[in-house]
Amino acid sequence: MIKLRVMVTLPDRKRLYCGDILTTTPDSRGFIQGAFRYTPEYLENPFAFPLDPVNLPLSSKEFIADRPTGIHAVFEDSLPDDWGRKLLIQKAKLGRREQNLPKLLEILGANGLGSLSFILDSGVSVSDMSAKNTTDENGSASMVELNTLLNASLRYDSGLQVDEADLQLLFRVGSSPGGARPKALVNKDDMSLWIVKLPSLNDKLDVIPIEAATLELARQSGIIVPEFEIQSIGSRKLLMLRRFDVSPNGGRYHIISMQTLLRAEGFYYLGYNDMFNVLKSHSVQPSTDIPLLFRQMVFNAAIGNTDDHLKNFCMLHKEHGFCLSPAYDLLPDIYERREHTLSFNSSYLPPDRNSLQQIGKQQHIKNSGQIIDEVVQAVSEWRTIFGRYKVPESDILKLEWGINRRLERLQNYR
Repeated sequence: MIKLRVMVTLPDRKRLYCGDILTTTPDSRGFIQGAFRYTPEYLENPFAFPLDPVNLPLSSKEFIADRPTGIHAVFEDSLPDDWGRKLLIQKAKLGRREQNLPKLLEILGANGLGSLSFILDSGVSVSDMSAKNTTDENGSASMVELNTLLNASLRYDSGLQVDEADLQLLFRVGSSPGGARPKALVNKDDMSLWIVKLPSLNDKLDVIPIEAATLELARQSGIIVPEFEIQSIGSRKLLMLRRFDVSPNGGRYHIISMQTLLRAEGFYYLGYNDMFNVLKSHSVQPSTDIPLLFRQMVFNAAIGNTDDHLKNFCMLHKEHGFCLSPAYDLLPDIYERREHTLSFNSSYLPPDRNSLQQIGKQQHIKNSGQIIDEVVQAVSEWRTIFGRYKVPESDILKLEWGINRRLERLQNYR
């Protein structure tokens, strides 16, 4: 049995003990029973907010986790995906029977993305726990460590032996960011916090400049994206993105994925309209967020971002409530999936202009046609932008047919 105390860090850096996770030992099938309960003190605090407005509203009741993992999905949002989880498991030397989500949360502690921290209940007082539960100042690399970090990541990714000191660096800075690709946390000289995306030996295209160029196209399309830059280490490139879960004074914004808010598990059949409904129900600024999501939907259709799954969309809890986060993990269809993960009015194939305009009409988007035109105009410059970010010409040629075909479907031929 594991009991984890959950702390939340507010944008002003104050920390609140908000609740407890209690889980059983996995049974022979690997199923875990678990529950979460808010603390009375948190419920009485004027700054309290629901960690999950759908599944964990502010209430004194016990919330049973109706998932075989034993924890509610919002807590899993704090954990990394494949690459980072592998590092977490190796860092803690977990045996097969220990590789479950409650144990991974215990190991993650205060070093996940977002505002939540997890501490094993060992009987210490809340005041002592609050003092202890500070984000690990050593949980991010410095800029001078980027070269070492890159080389260690490439060796680790290829299955080669990594020196113990370099391995400890990977454990320290690479085991908390989300996503399946290699990532790490970096603290720049001005003390700002960034995520660095590292190249993978499995990449068939030069993904780092492609993603940077796609972010630039999104920005020019009127989409809010994180601040980003490319760092060159020899012939290799790294993509750095400023963390949008960090407040200006070093506090944290709570993160919850659209997958959690829509209670989606495994292989789901959901679409953009489902996310619009989430924004209508839970955004404090739906008149801003709904057009922003529509614009991002059009952009994903135009550039061919078929990796548009629900973990790649999230909401932040800022000072006044939940709102749509900046866009992230934007790429063309580099894996040639053809179909999108999310549907456009029940179809997963690349939509045409009429389909997008119909969605705009359903969601009461003002000037939806103008938004489509603005995105198409920006994305039409993709070859120029990709060249500016030094995407190899061979990669541009591989992507050209797919992107141009999508743009043709979105043209206004009036």
